[in-house]
Amino acid sequence: MGFLVTLYAVLITLFGLAWVLFLIGWINVGEGRQPYIINVVDNVLVALFAIVGDGLAPFRAVDTYHMIYIAHYHHFTWSRRKKELLPELVDHNDLPATNAPISGPRDSDPEDPEKQWEFTVLTPKQQAKLEHHQEKFCKSHSFYKPHETETHHAFPLRLLVAIVVLLDCHSLFQIALGACTWGINYKVRPMALTTVILCCSITCNATAGLIILIGDKKTRKKDVLERMNRQELTEEAIHKVEKKKEKESESENEGSSGMKESRRSLNILRKPTKPGHEESAYP
Repeated sequence: MGFLVTLYAVLITLFGLAWVLFLIGWINVGEGRQPYIINVVDNVLVALFAIVGDGLAPFRAVDTYHMIYIAHYHHFTWSRRKKELLPELVDHNDLPATNAPISGPRDSDPEDPEKQWEFTVLTPKQQAKLEHHQEKFCKSHSFYKPHETETHHAFPLRLLVAIVVLLDCHSLFQIALGACTWGINYKVRPMALTTVILCCSITCNATAGLIILIGDKKTRKKDVLERMNRQELTEEAIHKVEKKKEKESESENEGSSGMKESRRSLNILRKPTKPGHEESAYP
């Protein structure tokens, strides 16, 4: 997968650079063939862009379907809680999944007594539908978190809607770009038409990516992440120290065993002979 992504990026870069060089005239193959070569490079570029824009269009349509249900139940919950004079949710982007208590408010958290009113106002069927669409959307987009996690708050609904709409517009612009490029002869096709569509398409895609980064930064629990990073660094440092101690102990054991062997060999060499068995210089 990584090789295919790298290959795709390299092809986009090379053909994009060639397209620009042909347009500004740094590469010139003659007045008769120049427009034709530019059209060939343009067709290749549009085909490469279509792999993402047109290829992801069906999946983005499915994501839009899931997003509509998620947005609908969010707005339905907000309006119904307001109508029934219930307190606002602690995080209006994080819809509760637990049912309301049968009699009276539930036992509240002394640190946050408002959590006793954190219950769903949806019917069991509606709640099941909402959770189903949230689960499907989470599988398609990892940035979306419907509920608070250890490291992030729930993803804002407004940013979610904006991202999905921008990605849909990106696919629509890519489809329009392919239709104009392949449906109109290059000799009569206005250059400004494809240029404007391409710029709008790239802008939509880039803006969607920027909003994803903003949403991730906005929902991130910085103190928790910093604590987790410090804990990871501490564990790594402890592991390195233990490993170093193990190496030092192994080297000490090897040194002590070598000393013992050398002492043993010296003792053997220095071992005195028995009395009465001294060797004589004469036979």
